Amino acid sequence: MRKPMRPVSKRNARLTRMSACFAMMFIAGVSACSSSESKNPSRDPLALETNIEAGLMPSNAQRGLELRVLTVDDSENRVARYLSAYEQSIGSMNSEDVLRWRAWGLRLVVVPIDKLETILSNQDHTQAAQVRWMGEFPQWRPIIRTGEIFNNTVRVQDGDAAHYQTLVGRPRLLSRVWTVPEVTEDGLKARLHMDLAIQMTRPQRSNRWGEIKLPTALDEGDLIEELRISPVFDSNAALILVGEDPLVSWSLTNGDGALSDPGEEGTSIGPRTPQIRTLGQQMLSTPGTGYVAPGIRYVPPKKVLIVLVPKADGQYRLLGPTTTSKGTGS
Repeated sequence: MRKPMRPVSKRNARLTRMSACFAMMFIAGVSACSSSESKNPSRDPLALETNIEAGLMPSNAQRGLELRVLTVDDSENRVARYLSAYEQSIGSMNSEDVLRWRAWGLRLVVVPIDKLETILSNQDHTQAAQVRWMGEFPQWRPIIRTGEIFNNTVRVQDGDAAHYQTLVGRPRLLSRVWTVPEVTEDGLKARLHMDLAIQMTRPQRSNRWGEIKLPTALDEGDLIEELRISPVFDSNAALILVGEDPLVSWSLTNGDGALSDPGEEGTSIGPRTPQIRTLGQQMLSTPGTGYVAPGIRYVPPKKVLIVLVPKADGQYRLLGPTTTSKGTGS
């Protein structure tokens, strides 16, 4: 025999209705949160990239270094045709530093900042350009790493004389950057101090029982001391690094883009023997296949352009000495 159901009291009924309302509010809240998160692009992990965030900052609020890396087709000497006008312009750089880097096949070209975009846009890119905001960093930091040197020997061309050095490892470009003041006719201006160096990295061996210390970039290989420089830039010029044979002059001999190369003059005994390539050539260029017979695939010569764009806007302000005023008792 079924027991009669007990009537629900008013209090229990009110609690039941309140529980149902809270459950509906919780479900609605969760749905609303999920919907708002899916519609808010700022919560998308793919949007949280440093270079995009840095690029949104106003340029006049930045001080530091912008790095661009371009891999381009150098057929018909395209790179030289657009950079030859600035080959002799070194800006504030030391001429001895420029010549020393050139001897190693690393050609430094200072380009006015208002000409930079025109020069780069006229290059034939073989892959997407890489752009990264580096800012200021007072500690040595690797910014470019290139392929390993397999034949170990590089040519250093000092004028007509050449000597050879044996290098082991993978070369990379190191830098450190910070803002410095400079007194000018217009007052105290901000300038960007850049230390640049080439390092030969070597495989690192872990030492479980060695001294425990924080590793630095300089621990990974020796610097080539000849290739350590410290130029100072303002925001009016950019520095482009190109791998090029020191014997090649970018002085165009005619309108078709031909270059003056003393080493390519013909002789009665035929073409000259190819020379050992310089460090800069091995780091930042490939010669391609040259002229090939019909039916053989042609591979164009390529160059990598390292573009360093300094940002040093703004002024310094001299502050006088501060004093602490002390009240005197009456």
